[in-house]
Amino acid sequence: MESSEKIVLLTGASGGIGKPLLEHLNGNVKVLIGSGRKNLNDFTKIKEDEKFNYMPMELNSKDNIKFLFSYIIEEYERLDVVINTVGGSLFSHPIEEFPLEEYDKIVDINLKTAFMLTKESLRYMKRNEGSGGNILHFVSSASKYISHNKAPYGIAKAGVEALIKYSAYEASKYNIRVNGISPTYVFTERHKREIQIAARNTNRSVEEIEEHIMKGQLLKRKLYPEDLFPLVDLLINTEVITGKIYDCTLGK
Repeated sequence: MESSEKIVLLTGASGGIGKPLLEHLNGNVKVLIGSGRKNLNDFTKIKEDEKFNYMPMELNSKDNIKFLFSYIIEEYERLDVVINTVGGSLFSHPIEEFPLEEYDKIVDINLKTAFMLTKESLRYMKRNEGSGGNILHFVSSASKYISHNKAPYGIAKAGVEALIKYSAYEASKYNIRVNGISPTYVFTERHKREIQIAARNTNRSVEEIEEHIMKGQLLKRKLYPEDLFPLVDLLINTEVITGKIYDCTLGK
């Protein structure tokens, strides 16, 4: 099945990676359903039409996720691809000072949401008469490499990697493929603003901060959301790859 024939759900569609990915997929799949925290006209000029539907909602809620999937099946009768970009590090503290309520929020948004999305995806994709489907989660290099004061985030993303492997094993009998993309620091619009603020607050130049971020990379260049598109296209169309997490760390 070609991308142009697929019903695709993109979660986290209003985020730093989600928005460019939404704009990349729009018009290139049969139907694109986007879901994000923001209202559509607050982050993109794309308008809803017969090939694009957007639903603003929080996806750390079981009821919201169940509603989203049941709506898609009722409206389009099938679901072929789920791309999950929901996540965030949210807070920064050393482990010994990390409030448990903040830890819970980080694990919920990164790991619990991914688990619930996977659960509902399997439930409906197994109905696809042998064609199965493709599930793609965005992970993070923080699952393997230390990110300063971000232990719960790294722990949660490591959990998502385990989820990918376990769910790929269980989903294989339905011909459903589950994979992940694990990028290093992605220079999104939000990150660019954060770097500018950090430069003003620390009397360092933007260039110095960017060089520090890229330290350890073999390829000394910035990673942008658009750099991930070819891999996304591969993993939402593959019929032979499953249970894999692709590290996009520029040789780190």
